[in-house]
Amino acid sequence: MYMKSKLPFQSIWERYFFKEVVKLFFLFIGSFYGLYVLIDFSSHTSQFSTHFQWKEIFYYYFYEWIHRLDVILPFALMLATIKTLCSLAIHNELVALMASGMSLKTLLRPFILIGFFFTFLMYGNTEFLLPKAQKGLKQIHDRHTSLRNKLDNRGFVQHITLDDQTHLLFQYYDEARQFFFDTYWIKSVDEIYRIKYLFPYLEVPLGRYVHYLTRNQNDELVETDSFVEKEFPQIYFNKKKLQETLSLPEEQSLTSLIQQLPDYHQISHEKEAQVVSHFYHKMALPWLCLFAVIAPAPFCVKFTRRLPIFMIYACSIFGFITFYLTLDAALVLAKRQVLGPVWAIWLPFSLFFTFFSYRFVKL
Repeated sequence: MYMKSKLPFQSIWERYFFKEVVKLFFLFIGSFYGLYVLIDFSSHTSQFSTHFQWKEIFYYYFYEWIHRLDVILPFALMLATIKTLCSLAIHNELVALMASGMSLKTLLRPFILIGFFFTFLMYGNTEFLLPKAQKGLKQIHDRHTSLRNKLDNRGFVQHITLDDQTHLLFQYYDEARQFFFDTYWIKSVDEIYRIKYLFPYLEVPLGRYVHYLTRNQNDELVETDSFVEKEFPQIYFNKKKLQETLSLPEEQSLTSLIQQLPDYHQISHEKEAQVVSHFYHKMALPWLCLFAVIAPAPFCVKFTRRLPIFMIYACSIFGFITFYLTLDAALVLAKRQVLGPVWAIWLPFSLFFTFFSYRFVKL
């Protein structure tokens, strides 16, 4: 008589299922990312050979791998699940195990546990690794991009409110060299410093090519002094707060976004909409790993002489791409405040997940 295991992966068949899924998962994820690296490296060969060191190239593709895990990890898991379940069905291994007294629900339990494991792994990646990887990619980009190109890509004025309630307006922040370019420190309506390069992380903040503007009797701002270099001990930069301000919402961890959420999620301006939208998106996206398991599973365990394997792969890949692009489109709608972030992101997610969860539970 079959006795249920108290702990997962204690039975021989469970360990066999787990081994097959993990083996195929690493095969697929290594193949896909290796192909991506080969294509990307060949298209940037001249740039890499003249400007990059091999160590830097390694870090670049390592950061890229972390950055793209939200796509390649669930995709590889989906293909590994389909391949394993279809092989078990074709070779009648599922039928043999069910004949011994096990239910199909019990046989699919290892796949569900693997889906949950990778879901929580994705949350860990989103919280700890992804912010560092995006910061590393930004530093590499800053080191190898001219200032003119940076300004062409980001030419709008950015704003920071310091702890003393003074304001800092700047055109660009260089992550690699850690300086602000073309900065205005508005000390008051009557005193403004224009600083071409401002280095905030020195022991005392330092400005280069500084122009001091004051308001005269005619109520005009005029330049009254200039400096090649000038220290600003009166400016205090909170490094943690500054990094959160400079980082885009998509570059931040979940805990950082939680700290910036508006009270009761009442959105009053575009920046809050971006924070809330990216928070919901980052909360929803890891569940794509579980979706990659439960969506194709019902089609793979049909007991028929002619299992339509090609159609299972094709429909699963199409469904995966549709689900991912739908979440991306929902993120855009939420950021632009066309729809509320809750409705824009969670409504399509719930519809997809409810439909395929229902099909899976019917097994």
